[in-house]
Amino acid sequence: MRLLTHTDLDGLMCAVLLIDTEDVDEVKFIDPATIQSGKMSIFKYDIIADLPFDKRCGMWFDHHESSCPPAERKFEGSWKLAPSAARVVYEYYENPYLEKYLPALSETDRIDSGQVRLDEVKNQQGWFLLSNILEMEPDKSKDDEFRRHVIELVRKNPAVASVLADAEVAKRCERLKVEFAKFEEILKENTVMDGKVAYSDLRKKSDLPRGSNYLVYALFPDAVTSVRLMPELEEKGAVKLSVGHNVFGKSKCPFDVGAAMKRLGGGGHRAVGGAKVKSEEAEAVAKILIREINAACGV
Repeated sequence: MRLLTHTDLDGLMCAVLLIDTEDVDEVKFIDPATIQSGKMSIFKYDIIADLPFDKRCGMWFDHHESSCPPAERKFEGSWKLAPSAARVVYEYYENPYLEKYLPALSETDRIDSGQVRLDEVKNQQGWFLLSNILEMEPDKSKDDEFRRHVIELVRKNPAVASVLADAEVAKRCERLKVEFAKFEEILKENTVMDGKVAYSDLRKKSDLPRGSNYLVYALFPDAVTSVRLMPELEEKGAVKLSVGHNVFGKSKCPFDVGAAMKRLGGGGHRAVGGAKVKSEEAEAVAKILIREINAACGV
């Protein structure tokens, strides 16, 4: 069976659990837009996890609000409102063998649901550190190879200290420190406050170093929400759009990010989500979102 899963920590943990419960002989890492485009060949023996539904697959597991299936949809697998898709997979199988992964699963729940501590943002460690080194290469195939390597490390020993001690993982962790410092400077220089929204336009940064989605809130603590435009290297004529609420702030905003991103062909949760938009429309789309968010926040 082939597993199609997301590129982040949640997708990786889905792979760990499904490899141990199903006859998975290939893992392919993709983003939600690839599924939503309908251009990818998907077969009845494919499992899709932490990604939108496709009726051609054999099994599907997800937890995103924007992917909530209609009552009449019949499929093998499970969709639940849960802190992670990996949690949905774990609860579906109820397999005692998977209990060894519970500490890793709890951290995946915490990170994927945005329950990150402010002190972790600049002093990354443990599973949060690991989650930030899964996507670092311009060549996607190298990241895919690395993620498969990490999957086997977790399956061998799910203690994060053991995973981080691996030479290849440790090398990426050291590299992340350097890239993170560069990303912080770029974010400072290319972010402005528009009402309660921290707006970052990074479209011209094709060599953008690895950073953290949470760093903007440490740098701009008054932001209730962030809107970010980033280069999309794999699809010509497209730009990545990322929107999220400040998980550290006291002020809350009722704006439903996942629903807004779904309208744009993306998806996510109420508090965070993303989409790909046409390059020529990116700035206009971002400005409209900022106005809608500020209106929802009473600005």
